[in-house]
Amino acid sequence: MFLVASLIVNGIILGLIYATIALGFSLVLGVSGVLNFAHGILFALGAYMYWVLKDLMGFWPAMVGAALIVGVIGIIVERVLVRRIYGEDPLFGLVITMGFAMAVEQVLHMIFGAAAKTINPPEFAQGVLFIGDMIIPYYRLFVAGFCTVILGGTWLALNNTSFGAIVRAGMYDSEMVSALGHDLPMLRTIVFTIGTMIAAISGVLASSIWSLKPGMGAAFLMPSFLVVLIGGLGSIRGTILGGLIIGLTTSLMSLVIPRFVDIMPYVIMAVVVYFWPRGLLGKQNILE
Repeated sequence: MFLVASLIVNGIILGLIYATIALGFSLVLGVSGVLNFAHGILFALGAYMYWVLKDLMGFWPAMVGAALIVGVIGIIVERVLVRRIYGEDPLFGLVITMGFAMAVEQVLHMIFGAAAKTINPPEFAQGVLFIGDMIIPYYRLFVAGFCTVILGGTWLALNNTSFGAIVRAGMYDSEMVSALGHDLPMLRTIVFTIGTMIAAISGVLASSIWSLKPGMGAAFLMPSFLVVLIGGLGSIRGTILGGLIIGLTTSLMSLVIPRFVDIMPYVIMAVVVYFWPRGLLGKQNILE
């Protein structure tokens, strides 16, 4: 019983991480219509920037510094690459951002090497919590709480601020937002930057749970994409639900049928998309 409970807790934590990564991906896709497959490498860049800064600045300043550095990189990517393809077939965005991600991954190989690097949790979150025979690291609880704050804060901002109303409107009809007098290019730049910074912070949080390696972005990109497909584009609640589904499935299947752990999220995605093409709580199709 404690083993199952432990897997459920780990699944929830994993699901919240996936949901947080997918949040930035969903915002960018909803407002700009671009399948940003550079999102995973930006996640990895956040982790590596934190690794470089953490011994110099400590946990919190290093997290902020990593988010800001990757945010600036995101602005450059949006203005130089992504802005060219607004209004085009979403698959163009997939190709150009995937090419950028592959190039940056090779740069990470050259600078940091291919060997995996381990990062210890910050001192305030070290240690474990014992509940019967269940052992839960404090850092995982901290990550779950921090991800919850990011997801909840984003939901509140989108639903209770004027800027959030513009972003939500941009998800449904970006051209209408422009027709109403709002600066659509600037809106897309801001949302892309916010999505990039969320990816970087997610990378920082994940870096002490999983080891750092140049390909870590690709490993987290596909689950986050599945989260958007399952939960639905334009819905924070759908993103959280999709993340929890993927996280719990991945965790629990390791006990039941470990050989099929990697394929089960794709099976769930196929079933959901077949019956709910817009996702469980989505407002529009991913390619609309």
